[in-house]
Amino acid sequence: MAVVEESLDYLKFVPLLQDLPKRPFLLLYDAEADVLYIDFHNPPISSDDTELTDDDVVIRYGENDEVVGLTVLHAGDRPLPKLA
Repeated sequence: MAVVEESLDYLKFVPLLQDLPKRPFLLLYDAEADVLYIDFHNPPISSDDTELTDDDVVIRYGENDEVVGLTVLHAGDRPLPKLA
C-alpha cells in the first residue's frame, strides 16, 4: 500500500502542468546526485552552450540560443512552489 501512496504523490505535479507550455517534455531526477533534468524536446536535444545561474540552475542552449533544457542542482533542497 505504501508504494501506491508514494506513486500517487506524483499527482502533485498535475496543477503545475496547467501553467507550462503545452508540448512534450522529459523529467529525470537523479536522487543520488540530487539533480533534476528537464528536457524540452523528446528525444532530448544536445546543448551547444550552458549558463549557470546564481541559484544553481544550468540553462542549456541549443541552436539559435533556444533553451533546450534545464539542469536543477540540489533539487531536493528547494522549497515547494506555492500553488494558486
